[in-house]
Amino acid sequence: MAVPGRRRALSPRALPAALGLLVALAIWAVAASRWPPHVLPGPLVVLETIVTQRSELVGHALRTTRRVLLGYGAAVVIGLPLAMALGARPVLDRQVGALLTLLRSIPPFAWTPLILLWVGVGDGSAAAVVFAGAFFPIVRNARAGIDAVPPSLVLAARNLGAGPRVYWLDVVLPGAAPMVFTGLRLGWALAWMSVVAAELVGADGGLGQLILDARNLARPDLAIAGMVAIGALAAGSERGFALVERRVLRWRA
Repeated sequence: MAVPGRRRALSPRALPAALGLLVALAIWAVAASRWPPHVLPGPLVVLETIVTQRSELVGHALRTTRRVLLGYGAAVVIGLPLAMALGARPVLDRQVGALLTLLRSIPPFAWTPLILLWVGVGDGSAAAVVFAGAFFPIVRNARAGIDAVPPSLVLAARNLGAGPRVYWLDVVLPGAAPMVFTGLRLGWALAWMSVVAAELVGADGGLGQLILDARNLARPDLAIAGMVAIGALAAGSERGFALVERRVLRWRA
């Protein structure tokens, strides 16, 4: 029970992270002191840029986040049922598996020129690149999770006459949940990398486009501010993923 009026101390995990961040900032400040501001601005210069340009940063961040959610959501909605279908139908797995392996080997950034040609510049093209980045790790890990379900549980469910609904909801999905969440988290990380690449090549606004414009304007402080915004959004949402995963797996257990 927390004592009123007393501040909570840093957790054992948070302390090394805080020290690492302070060391990185100190190294950055020392390096910036040896370079002109138009080449490498210091942490205080970037912080001032974040404060003064906060409205612009928030607008671009919202646009980038919307594109990530659109592409990633489509990857989840299509990828998870596909993985279940591949697990349920070995023939389908053999037919589609080779194609998925081939497509998975293509970096999502390589799809950007074609997607821009097919869809054009805008939210749709960026979301499509995000989909290409997130889809394959989601399918691959979910499929591996289904294969990792103990055969004894599968055999017991079938011997007890479990129907498709009980079989999938009470046996397969709980057993595959750790690998499913691994794929979801990998897909989320790749979604952020993919959207920035798409926005750098061609997009209407977004943090990637902001960074590109900052380079053209010789504003490294603004470019670093955009990078900080991307890192904060991706890292913060990753912590949210970890929290949901822990709760779901604890509930499953």
